[in-house]
Amino acid sequence: MMTATMYETFRNTALFSGVVAVLIALAWGTNSPYGAYALHTFALLCLLAFVSSRAWLSGLTFERSVSIDTLAQGEEVAVTITVTNKRGWPIPWLFIEDQYPGDFPIAGVPNRLSILMPGRSLTLHYTLTCPRRGYHRIGPLVLESGDLFGLQRRFITSGERHYVSVLPTVAYIDTFSIAARRPQGPVRISNRIYEDPTRIAGLREYAPGDPLSRIHWKASARTGELFVKQNEPSNVLGATLILDLHEDSYLPEEREGRMELAITTTASIAYLLQMSGEQLGMVTNASDAAEVAQWEQAAGRAFSREDLASIITQDPDSDRISPLEVPTRRGTVQAQMIIENLARVLPGHGLDAADLTLAAYQRLPRDAALLPVVPQVTAQLAEVLAQMKVSGFAVTVFVIRHQRAYEEAAALLAPYNINAIHIEHQRDLHELKPETIGR
Repeated sequence: MMTATMYETFRNTALFSGVVAVLIALAWGTNSPYGAYALHTFALLCLLAFVSSRAWLSGLTFERSVSIDTLAQGEEVAVTITVTNKRGWPIPWLFIEDQYPGDFPIAGVPNRLSILMPGRSLTLHYTLTCPRRGYHRIGPLVLESGDLFGLQRRFITSGERHYVSVLPTVAYIDTFSIAARRPQGPVRISNRIYEDPTRIAGLREYAPGDPLSRIHWKASARTGELFVKQNEPSNVLGATLILDLHEDSYLPEEREGRMELAITTTASIAYLLQMSGEQLGMVTNASDAAEVAQWEQAAGRAFSREDLASIITQDPDSDRISPLEVPTRRGTVQAQMIIENLARVLPGHGLDAADLTLAAYQRLPRDAALLPVVPQVTAQLAEVLAQMKVSGFAVTVFVIRHQRAYEEAAALLAPYNINAIHIEHQRDLHELKPETIGR
């Protein structure tokens, strides 16, 4: 699709060609051969500039490689770019510039002005330090060239873009002993229908229908009658984290800081539960930056830097309505999956926290506690959580950095015996007690 700048360029070119043609006709009509010769020479020069500026960029190939695509905050990613001239003619001047997040510290040079001979390659190396969480774009590569007379300049962008995921901060919760048998601590459950096979409560006589795996063979051999093992009910539930990143739920002041603290809180609790060996999952109403990003985009051409900027920044918006979810289950990579998803989340505009919880209700296991991480608790959300509590879920709410919102949440949740915890700073995560989670 032709942009306004390109249309204006073509219009000016057509107007210029028409003016030159009229002047040449006038020169011949007024019997001025030297004027006609000068005009012919100038038109030929412009045509040569137009053709050469297009030809020099048409034979270029580009390749970019990054050393790592998932890293922690403060770590570095090395970028290597190779540009090759595959045509049979030299390029008198070529300016190469790679795009990267402007606030990232950089070592090395991401741009270069050079002459590129036929069949030769040019390589750039630079290193980025990634200071903040997010899903960050490296690229596209911008190449600029033109004719020797300075009459024409051309720009081209490669369609290749790379993205790196910078993981959120994980606060290690020191009050929980990872080496303990039950690091999360006991929680109250109303329906004791799940038994822990590692905790034997006693023996009873065999009854038809008991599985063979529960027979206590030593006791049966000693007494001559079949006995089966009785296990204690499991009192470690694991949890499903419900992260509210709906943009309208956060006040404009300190919105970004509160969202980052909510993400850190979710990542830290996920890591704790993973180290405890418990089941774990997450549901959030955030947008996924991987959906917003345009991974493959065709190479673009432009006649000006303004037109080029519109090509570089044309990433589509996400229309996600359904929640972004990591299903609740036990596994060795559950926390890693959650943390990698949290690296890519952006503020959402679809479901609020109450609707998010209701939308995920049918998929939530009742033997896992619900841990909403929210900026505020509305009356609607309090009613939804109360219904979840009545239906058998253990619920603990984490309110993020807002004293008045915490006080209002505590008042709304107290009649339903739902505990609310105020996370004002990251250091508050280190002071969590086992008995406060999953009540």
